[in-house]
Amino acid sequence: MSNGQESPENVLSRRQERWNEADMLRDSRILEHTHSFIVEYNFKTKYCFIDPAQLKHVYGDWQNDRKNNDEKNYRRVVLQDDVEAVEAFFDFSKLKAGESRSMDARFYVKAHVYEWFRVSLTCYADEQGEKERVLITFTNAEQEMETLQKLKFLLAKDPLTHMPNLDSFMQMTDQMIQAHKDLSYAIIRMDIDKFRMINQMYGTKEGDNVLRYIGVKIQEWAGPILEISTYCRISSDMFCVCMPADASDVQELMDFIQNSLRAYPLKFDMIMSFGVYITCEEDRSEHIPVSTLMDRAASAQRTVKNSYRNHIAYYDNVIRKKEIAEQIIVSEMKKALETNQFQVYLQPKCEMDTGRIIGSEALVRWIHPSQGIISPGEFIPVFEKNGFITELDYFVLRATCQLIRKWLDEGKKVYPVSVNVSRTDLYNPNLLDQIKDCVAEYEVPHDLIAFELTESAFVSDNMQLYNLAKRMQENHFRVLMDDFGSGYSSLNSLREIPVDILKIDLKFLPPSQDDKRGNVILHSIVEMANRLGLEVIVEGVENIEQAEFLLSIGCRNAQGFYFYRPMPVSEYERCLEEKPIEIKERR
Repeated sequence: MSNGQESPENVLSRRQERWNEADMLRDSRILEHTHSFIVEYNFKTKYCFIDPAQLKHVYGDWQNDRKNNDEKNYRRVVLQDDVEAVEAFFDFSKLKAGESRSMDARFYVKAHVYEWFRVSLTCYADEQGEKERVLITFTNAEQEMETLQKLKFLLAKDPLTHMPNLDSFMQMTDQMIQAHKDLSYAIIRMDIDKFRMINQMYGTKEGDNVLRYIGVKIQEWAGPILEISTYCRISSDMFCVCMPADASDVQELMDFIQNSLRAYPLKFDMIMSFGVYITCEEDRSEHIPVSTLMDRAASAQRTVKNSYRNHIAYYDNVIRKKEIAEQIIVSEMKKALETNQFQVYLQPKCEMDTGRIIGSEALVRWIHPSQGIISPGEFIPVFEKNGFITELDYFVLRATCQLIRKWLDEGKKVYPVSVNVSRTDLYNPNLLDQIKDCVAEYEVPHDLIAFELTESAFVSDNMQLYNLAKRMQENHFRVLMDDFGSGYSSLNSLREIPVDILKIDLKFLPPSQDDKRGNVILHSIVEMANRLGLEVIVEGVENIEQAEFLLSIGCRNAQGFYFYRPMPVSEYERCLEEKPIEIKERR
């Protein structure tokens, strides 16, 4: 204007800028408490407001740089790795009204020190719907990102050894195998025999040091030496390596780890056991999961675990056939129970001198429709491992109660029958109630049914067994300690656990003319049991020499193939009707 006065439009524009700036300053004071600052740019007026708090949060003076037309200064305040992403984020050429976006980038807060910031922007429209201004918020997210990075680390790494954890290992191994399908791989699973003894003798801190040491040695070999490999700590002292299946490399790795462990400064003979699975074409073509490959290595390792001779085992057809057989057992077990393929057999217990039957033990046999009799040695360990043994034990209990009821109803003389209680059953809090309910349903007198608990279970969980055995006796059930002598704490368990009958298995204490010490121990056990008022039954008697020796040391009752084998119920009933054979007639 000729008089030098500003137009009303310019005055209004400057007032609007001051009002906007005042609003920004007010908002910035609020944002100071959240470690944030703001920037606003108006597309129409080209005015850019930079919060003065920027000076407190990010390196440099952005407002001054803008006045000096130094638009590229952000390259000096943004970490080089994030420059490209920041440039793309601040490219407003295609930004639309109403659009919002955000990103994480590292900004220098002072020279050579950067922190994470979360940058968010929103584009606002004018009355015509055109983009007018963009509001950008910078929030320091260092603590949040640090926590996130730690979380990512924990999700991917083992916190003790900093090796990949199991999930990461399986993912990386699968990617490696898929990327190099032409190769065959060795999956090597390893751990330290009796590692828990290190923790017990030297403390968990030293045990952790050993694990870190193994982790370092694995990475020394599988990292720099092998171009292609993955590795991890599975858990506890268990580690796994996947590498190309060159036999010499696999052996060298295992030798290196074992020799490194021997060199560790600890007065403890640390032995690693290794299980190895070599992948085949079928694994690659069918994309067999890494977890399955690891399971096969673990199956091989179990065959040499705690072995004094062999410490390395390769998965082979023998192990494979065993696994297939176990899988068949698992797949058919429920149907077998539903279709009465399991049958109760009885093995008599007798007086050795008279041959008279005094009771029996209820055992289970699997009569398969196509395979015939499946040995208990094949299916019992599988059932103990998968928990099905609990259902089978209850089946035997119920069948035994039905059998005793049948004999009572027929007016026959009934001798006590003992039923086995597996270790798995011990952790069933309702076990005794289930036993009492079953016995009550068939109105079986409590003195006609007894329960056998293995000594190994006594040793492993004394309190649990003590409570169970005591409650059984309070309900007038007889309790037998099976396999007495098989453990290393027999006398302690005998002192602590209330039992009525000891069953001594001769496979642990076989009498022999050449083993005078063993004979003395066996004699002492029988004498001790007699003094404690406990009945003794010796199982596993297979010849007359054993029977005569047992009689000579005061043991009267036995169970074994020399007298009777396990037999169907009908055969047992016939044996009860036959005349007993005295020991003098057997000579």
